[in-house]
Amino acid sequence: MTVYAPPEVFAFVLADLAIILLAARAVGWLFVRLRQPRVVGEIVAGILIGPTVLGGTLAKAPLPDAPAVDGSGLVNDLFPLQAFSVLNNVGQIGLVFFMFLVGLELDQRLLKGRGRQIMAVATAVVLVPVAFGFVVAAVLDGPRWRPEGVDYTTFALIMGAALSVTAFPVMARILQEKGMMATQMGAIGIGAAAVITVLMFIAIAAASASAKQSGIAEQVGIKVLLTFALLAGLAVVVRPLMVFLTRKWHPGDSVGEILALMLVLSLATGLAADRIGINALVGGFLFGLTVPAIPGMIEAINERMHDAVVLFFIPIFLAISGLRTDLGELAPSLLPGLLLFLALMILGKWGVGYAAGRMVGLPAAQAHTLGVLVNCRGLLILVVGLIGLQLNVITPATQAVFVIGAIVTTLMTGPLVDYFLAREAVPPETDRRPSGVAILVRD
Repeated sequence: MTVYAPPEVFAFVLADLAIILLAARAVGWLFVRLRQPRVVGEIVAGILIGPTVLGGTLAKAPLPDAPAVDGSGLVNDLFPLQAFSVLNNVGQIGLVFFMFLVGLELDQRLLKGRGRQIMAVATAVVLVPVAFGFVVAAVLDGPRWRPEGVDYTTFALIMGAALSVTAFPVMARILQEKGMMATQMGAIGIGAAAVITVLMFIAIAAASASAKQSGIAEQVGIKVLLTFALLAGLAVVVRPLMVFLTRKWHPGDSVGEILALMLVLSLATGLAADRIGINALVGGFLFGLTVPAIPGMIEAINERMHDAVVLFFIPIFLAISGLRTDLGELAPSLLPGLLLFLALMILGKWGVGYAAGRMVGLPAAQAHTLGVLVNCRGLLILVVGLIGLQLNVITPATQAVFVIGAIVTTLMTGPLVDYFLAREAVPPETDRRPSGVAILVRD
């Protein structure tokens, strides 16, 4: 494996960033013109500059239980391991900031009084897909899907996590665009998406514990307790601190000092969440929720951060996932497994989400809208795929299926939401406007 000097690594990083951003903008623009989410174009852009089109393989760093793997071909020449590692870390940091902005914009008043409805929906659309994960793991029981040495339970849990994921940021953006965040359906959906995200990472924690042959119940129990401890710390210590520090801010004042502190605290909370095992992006979101909703301040912070996060950091993260994806791994013989996975993705989220929505009192069209929204995977299933590869519990072919699932379910979301909303008028909210934080942008 070639080892480059620091100046050469820096040069590769600069060149790779230019390639990624150019590809993301160009393909994203094309998808916007086709009236599809830019995020899907940015995922596809990563695939186009990866091994699927360029050929070859990326190098892999050594792990405690796996040796280093040399890369090959043009993709390895353009994205050597040292530069790729830097890009991966930059993308992860951007994801933390992105989720911080999503949490910052969520009006917590919308969630009050709807706890039972939120938990009922979230529990249903997580438990059923996780159960489906065990079905998929039993059917896709071969070396093309599951690496040798990985037991059935571990593989089933990571498949269940992938099936249970909901694109929380995308749901937030759609509800904002439609002016429905303050409706009953919107509040239930956004609250459920937050809970789903935490539960999904707990499923990943269980898969990690199983992969490392440690006690699953013990590891999950510890992570749940630590998650509650983090929530308590944010509520008891961090939120009063933020209230104190922002008490004298007025519209028109600079947010520079406040924003600098928030960035530090969002990274610190992301670090805590990462160490707990529920992923740093959850920490970023939770910290965003703790910031007091001072009129004008949220908008000012978003204006300062939006372009950097959405135009720079998020395309890097999406490109990293695309670069790890080789659709050439999906031989025709794997098509039945792909179709099974996609079918259970949709049934476990849209179907179950619809049933849960009806159970908590939503009209049919709104329940369908809720089901479609929780079915959207966006970028979060890509996070599951990257974690699965890092744990060495899925194969590249399985990760490619995750990417296809992200594209298919995200493409479905916008047209279906428009269709079901048109069938039943829902009074929109009037007191908030969408700021454009989330990545489902059709500008």
